[in-house]
Order: sequence, then C-alpha cells, then structure tokens
Amino acid sequence: MDEQQRISVFHAQTKNVRELETAWVHVNRQINALILQKNDKSVEITTKLLALIYCALAESIFSKLIHTPNGLSLAEVDQVKLATNARGIKFGWLKCGELALQRVEGAKSNHGHNVLKRLSFLIGQFIFDPSLVRNKLAHGQWSVALNRDNTAVNADISKEIEEHTVVELYRRKHALEQLAAIVEDMIESPNKAHHRDYWTHLSALEEKQKTLATWTFEKKVEQLFTKKSYTIRDA
Repeated sequence: MDEQQRISVFHAQTKNVRELETAWVHVNRQINALILQKNDKSVEITTKLLALIYCALAESIFSKLIHTPNGLSLAEVDQVKLATNARGIKFGWLKCGELALQRVEGAKSNHGHNVLKRLSFLIGQFIFDPSLVRNKLAHGQWSVALNRDNTAVNADISKEIEEHTVVELYRRKHALEQLAAIVEDMIESPNKAHHRDYWTHLSALEEKQKTLATWTFEKKVEQLFTKKSYTIRDA
C-alpha cells in the first residue's frame, strides 16, 4: 500500500462509517416502534439486523482509524493488520494502541505506562470480534451457530447471538466509539488532543458503561411505554 491508497481507504471508510451511523439510527427507531407495538418476533429479527450494522460499523471504524492520513506509518499499518489477521481483532486494537502511544511525548513515563495498561484492559473488556457473529448470521445461522466445519453446534456463539439485545448493542457501540476516540487522539494529535481529552474520553466511557451495565431490555421497554403515556396525556 502507498500513501495515496491509504488516503483513498480512509475517505472510503469515513463515508462508510457515516452511512452506517445513519442506518443505525433508522433501525433503532424501527425497534422502538416495534417494541411499542408489542411485536416481539419483529423486535428479535430487527435486532439481528442492528447487530449486523454494529459488526460492519466496528470494522469500518477500526479500518478508518488505522488508515488516518499523517498517522501511523505505512509499515505500522501493516503491523496492525498482521496482528489482527494472526491473533484477532483485540490484538489488532492492542497493536494499534501500542504504536499510537509511541507518538505521545513522555510515552515511556508513568503516563504512557498507565495509558497502555488502561487501554489494554478496556480493549480486553469491550472490543469484540465482529466477524464471528456477522459471519454466522450472514451464512444463515440465524439462531443456532455451527462450528467452523459445520459439524456441530457452537454453543458460545449461539449464546452470543441469543444475548444480542438492543441494550447490549448500545453498550458495545458506546465503548467502541469512546475507545476509537482515545486512540484517534493519539494518532492525530498525540501531544495536544490526547493530553487534553484523554481523561474526558476515559471518564465518559467508564461512567456510561456503569449506567448501561444496570440498564436491561425490560427497563428500556418500560421507559418507552412511560414516554408514550406522557406523550398521549400531553397531546
């Protein structure tokens, strides 16, 4: 890959991220409407569509991030891709964060050590391999996932597909966006935006995740019907 190709990929993924964000908003609205209609089966089906959008968004955000112009060197981009292909998306994010941190002044100080340690923990906790669920859904394994050779049921991924409620998708999307913002600052503005906004992004991520950890699908349903009742009453 040369520099012009990197820029082309970045612009393409920027457009893809924008379109996927729009798709997310539209499908999320559909889910809310279906919940209010008490159409449980349609909610389940449409949530799987939202899961596919999340998977596509996760991949596009990561690709956009590593192809940022004037960011990682082309050799470093290759390192991230090699790590991702060899060991999975979590290791791709870890390699990206490690290389991005080298651009920050004082990377070898306590700040740099603490950032890498915290980033590694958050990536381990909140970054999921989007290709696992995406591939199963796209290949017709809509409710029950099979193993790689299609010779047995994959219980773990089947459980993950079953647990893909809209609330869990909100949680994953928010964490993904905040982690991307942290790494993006290190890549684009390592000695200005990173030092200025790191704690803001980190606090936003951790506080929101605490809130979302206690927010269930049942609570979301209750909130929607409460809001609807107030709307009707005030009409």
